[in-house]
Amino acid sequence: MSYSDMLDRIHAAISSQSADLEEKISRLKRAKSKIETEQNTSLEEIKQIKKPDLGASWKGNRSEKFNEARDDAYNEMENIITDDYEGYKARIQSKIVMLEIEQGALSAARGLAHTADQLLSKGEEALEELGSTISDLKRRLF
Repeated sequence: MSYSDMLDRIHAAISSQSADLEEKISRLKRAKSKIETEQNTSLEEIKQIKKPDLGASWKGNRSEKFNEARDDAYNEMENIITDDYEGYKARIQSKIVMLEIEQGALSAARGLAHTADQLLSKGEEALEELGSTISDLKRRLF
C-alpha cells in the first residue's frame, strides 16, 4: 500500500471519527437542554403543591398534618428537581468535555495528516520524514 493510499485512509478515518464525535456532542447538548427545560417547568409546577393557601380558616390537628404532608411532598419534589437534575446535567457535561477532548486529539491528528500530505507532495527526498510522520499518526489514531 502506498503512502498516498494510507493517507487517504487516515483522512477518511479522521473525518468519520470527527463526524461521529460531533453527532454525539450534539445529541448530548440537546439532552442537556431538554433536562434544563424540564427542570425549569417542574420547578414552576411544584409551586401548585402549596396551593391553595389554607390561611386561618383551617385550624387544628388535621390542618397541621395536611400542611406537614404538603410541605414534605414539596421538599421531596424540590430535592429531586434540583439535586437529581443537576447530577444528570453534570454527568452529561462531563461526557461532552471528554468528547471535546477527543475532538482536540483528532484535530491534532488532522494536522499531522496535513503535514504528511505536504511531505508526500515534496517527493522522494522527503520519503523518510513522511514515514516517520505517518508512523506517529498511526500511533495516535490506532
